[in-house]
Amino acid sequence: MPQVDVSIILVSYNTCDYTLKCIESIYDKTKNINFDIWLVDNNSQDDTCISVKNQFPEVNIIANEQNLGFGKANNLAINKCSGKYVFLLNTDTLLVNNAIKIFFDFMENNPQIGACGGNLYDKNNNHVHSYGNFPTIKSEFLKFFKNFDKGNNEQNEKKEVDIIIGADLFIKKSVLTEVGCFDEDFFLYSEESELQFRIKKAGYKIFILPEANIIHLEGKSTKKRINTRVHKMKGQVLFFKKCYDKKTLLIYKIFFIIANSYRIIFHPVVILRAFNQIWKI
Repeated sequence: MPQVDVSIILVSYNTCDYTLKCIESIYDKTKNINFDIWLVDNNSQDDTCISVKNQFPEVNIIANEQNLGFGKANNLAINKCSGKYVFLLNTDTLLVNNAIKIFFDFMENNPQIGACGGNLYDKNNNHVHSYGNFPTIKSEFLKFFKNFDKGNNEQNEKKEVDIIIGADLFIKKSVLTEVGCFDEDFFLYSEESELQFRIKKAGYKIFILPEANIIHLEGKSTKKRINTRVHKMKGQVLFFKKCYDKKTLLIYKIFFIIANSYRIIFHPVVILRAFNQIWKI
């Protein structure tokens, strides 16, 4: 069997229709490269696994008996797949062009690059959030008072960035062997930031490639609800704990709780419980 150049990993949770369309776009757009697809399903209740198996029997499926979250689910496939590179792709995405080959060629020609990603667009072809910077006390504070880089890459620049969002993260497998996979203390949100923090700390660069185009139907893979907001809040604080010193973490906790205190008006019980959990991180 030929060597697998890229193992494409999808994590699904009740997104059957989007998952099928995502896989279809992979097969339709990906050319001149050897790849395999791994689907890790977090106990969906919408027949995702059965539907994928029937329509795409060649896809490797890992069916979890519970929702393990984003990072832990990805780790299951990362540890089993054989690709020289892994491509973490959200199920609510559609490849527009041969993005995977573009990523592969770029990484092959630039050994100092540890990870990369492409330009993301909405269904109307508008630029959407594709990359970001590592959060700091200063950057989080300034968000309240001035405009900041939203990471849409509307200038279509090929450039070094801190973070490629987890919707389309292309990583060299040997780099993951060196720095480790996702930290499983995270359930959802900020785990890709913490992983890329370690990648850059190890001396690798991370780039965004505007010639690789992907549609991201944001919000389809996780419903917009208060529990999602709480996971996001916890993930942000956990990132500070993992990446900075105790003093910085304490300052951020105080700032974070003050900045989000207005949410108590809308969801008092849930937010107060979340603040209590965040303070214990």
